[in-house]
Amino acid sequence: MAAKSVLPDNKTKTILISVAAVIVIFGGILIYLAVKANEDNKVAALKYNFNRYYPTTYNTVEELDPNADYDGDGVINSAEKENKTRIVSADSDNDGLVDADEAKYGTDPLNADSDGDGIKDGIEVRAGLDPLSLISDGHTKDEDRTFTRIIQYNEATVTVTGKAQIYGATLDKLTLNAVTSNAGALTAPFEFHCDDPYDSAELTFSFSSRSVKSAGYTAENMRIYKFDPYLKKYNIIGGAIDIDEGKAVCTLKENGVYLLGAENVIHEAAEAYGSEKMNVHIIIDNSGSMYPKSYQSTSKENDVEFKRLAFAKNFVTALDSTVRFSISVFTYEYRNLIEFTADRSRILPAISGIKQLGPGFDGTSVERAAMLGLESFGMDTRTERNIIILLTDGISTDAAGYRLSDIVSLAKSKNVTIMTIGLGDEVDTELLSQMAMATGGSYYPISEASVLEGLYSTMISSMEDDIVDDDFDGTPDSYTLFDTGFDPDVNGFSFQNFKSKTNGTLDFGMVTLARDWFRGNVKNSRGDPGDEISYTFEGTTIYTAEPLRKVFLQIMQETWNRPDEYLNFLSGGKSLKVKTEDAAASQEKGWVKTEIPYTDAGTDWEKAEILVPNHTASTLRTKYSENDFAMLRAIHYYELSRDTGETFSLNSEAQLDRVKKILATGAPIVTKIIWQDDDGNCCSRFVLMTMLRRDLENPNIFKLKVYDVNSKFISTIIVNRTPRVDGSGDRNFTYTANWDNKQVALSCLLTVIS
Repeated sequence: MAAKSVLPDNKTKTILISVAAVIVIFGGILIYLAVKANEDNKVAALKYNFNRYYPTTYNTVEELDPNADYDGDGVINSAEKENKTRIVSADSDNDGLVDADEAKYGTDPLNADSDGDGIKDGIEVRAGLDPLSLISDGHTKDEDRTFTRIIQYNEATVTVTGKAQIYGATLDKLTLNAVTSNAGALTAPFEFHCDDPYDSAELTFSFSSRSVKSAGYTAENMRIYKFDPYLKKYNIIGGAIDIDEGKAVCTLKENGVYLLGAENVIHEAAEAYGSEKMNVHIIIDNSGSMYPKSYQSTSKENDVEFKRLAFAKNFVTALDSTVRFSISVFTYEYRNLIEFTADRSRILPAISGIKQLGPGFDGTSVERAAMLGLESFGMDTRTERNIIILLTDGISTDAAGYRLSDIVSLAKSKNVTIMTIGLGDEVDTELLSQMAMATGGSYYPISEASVLEGLYSTMISSMEDDIVDDDFDGTPDSYTLFDTGFDPDVNGFSFQNFKSKTNGTLDFGMVTLARDWFRGNVKNSRGDPGDEISYTFEGTTIYTAEPLRKVFLQIMQETWNRPDEYLNFLSGGKSLKVKTEDAAASQEKGWVKTEIPYTDAGTDWEKAEILVPNHTASTLRTKYSENDFAMLRAIHYYELSRDTGETFSLNSEAQLDRVKKILATGAPIVTKIIWQDDDGNCCSRFVLMTMLRRDLENPNIFKLKVYDVNSKFISTIIVNRTPRVDGSGDRNFTYTANWDNKQVALSCLLTVIS
């Protein structure tokens, strides 16, 4: 009998169809999830690659100028490329011979030791050896010869013997408040340093026999000390002192900081170091040249807004309430307004009262003011911190019979440090600088009175402890040489660098504006209001007298500051595009699209779209605030001066001295950092140099602190110096700089915004 077929009923069919549908749907979901996961992984990888690349777009990639000399070594860039020497280092092999001089001696600019005898080429030339010969004199190997070298710097002389490497030894005079403010310090501190072993070294100090005797010191209580910067103590080392000859001699066994001092006094002052016992006498020039021409037709009108009084008040209020102040004014005549007191309720009105005194027209005597100011200090305060701050805008018409030596002698006998300020271009720079230098102080030349309001912070920094822990590991490691007082957390922008449609990066405009804001030099408005390149803070709630950090812009909080959030990483074609919805929403608020070069492995992209705020858009003004609009336009206005003003490269002792003089006035320096990337492209970035420090143990290592608007942190540029061969003696060096793990050239800009 045939088998009977069994067909599924309707219910069974329904179940089977449902199961099949579930399988299809589930399979579809799995496929979708797999595709989506693959897509997400692809987007994540592309976004990761973009985020690694994008920060570099804040560097300016510029076409290498073949005829320029970026490192100032006398070799143009095209020749450097041909020779394979560095365009960002004056001394490519760091041997003390700048690249231009290597050809002169026939040495290899890429090999520090051309003859392979273990002595750098520059050292050989300084020692009178042939850098291309192992036996320069034909008899004895260069590496075995012994030399005697005399290094002199002001009142200190070191005679050192040893191998040729002693020509790399250095002798430096330090301006350390930690030492020069010590009552027992009879000379400035001098630092001897030699990287290599030497056979012997003898240090000689020269001093004024008359000054020492008049201060009551004898050979029995004078000693040569080695200063310990870690413990801030003075250790006596053996030596011989001839007070009649004005000579002190000792043998040096190690590198370090040395000075001549008075035994009992220096120890008393060392114990008082860092105490709050401080007396400050502020002496202010009140001559007619400070006032408007309505008072004196020939007036230079150097301070018609009385910025000198704001300076004095800032100084008084910034120091501890226990610090005692005395206030005086002078022309030829000298007038004390208030004797030493810590009572601010008396000091500040005395300063304000200067405005009511009116100008004096009887001439100027800086010397008389200094001497009478010194007499205000009693001998009972010799172990305390005593400081005179003398501000003048003129040259003495009558010295009143006083000499610089009289001032210095009295200052040292009373342990007074004199800090001088020269305002304008008609001051006795030599007198003011020598008066300060000889008493352990600093001279601050300033061009205009507006600088005064910020200068006080720089001067206070130099009065405070200048031995610091630079890397915050609990151990001192640096000397602070110059500090403008610029603090990025207070004086920097509340937002980082950004781009615009017309500029790939606005770092120059931002750091230059930050510099002028800090110095109080930003005008409320600039340019023609109808011009796209103009700005005005009038009518906004921005006050240029406040710290820049307080300026908060809503526009800079937008998600459109994050390209990785608005870019469509699945874009096809040659361009990585902005998501449609973000492009529309940002445009409604005044943002525009611009493009940057961009390639990513595995894609066809050649460009990427970036959203930037359009500083000229009227919609930007209506969608945000007047503050936002004004600040963006001000940054663009400042950016226009990118290629204007005087520039100089930091590659010699003279240029470092120039940097020191500028920082000493409290003015941060707009600095261009230039380097070559891995592909040989020339890149640059603008930062603001705010502070100069020096390694505690090695005088050949400097640390430049810079404000970088591209970073959330303070950047440090390490600058190394090498004794330089150029016929100028012992006081010149080549400088090489390193920043962010790469060698760089530094160009300082003295741009003035008109």
